[in-house]
Amino acid sequence: MASLRDLGYRIMSLTKNNDTLMSELCSKLNFSRLDLDRLFYGKLSLTPVQLKTVASTLSVPIEDLINYKNQDSYRDIVHCMSSFSSQDNCNEILDIIDSYVDIKEALC
Repeated sequence: MASLRDLGYRIMSLTKNNDTLMSELCSKLNFSRLDLDRLFYGKLSLTPVQLKTVASTLSVPIEDLINYKNQDSYRDIVHCMSSFSSQDNCNEILDIIDSYVDIKEALC
């Protein structure tokens, strides 16, 4: 899940405050705005073709998207957390939170 969060965070950071670019991505990927938000938060994965479309639309190499690692990406996702001593601990906690949210959403 950590790699999906990193990918989503990278795409979100490249489209931040650019509604036109977000609309273009939605159109090209046949996504709703909710789908795009799910992608930003690591809740939706991309096919290789979709990943290529995103890279092309954002004018970045695919490697820039898939190899991106941000140890602070959780700060934009979970505002009440302080720094983690280890990225592994951060990923584990965020995986637990993601699983909890998935279960809650499935029950609603």
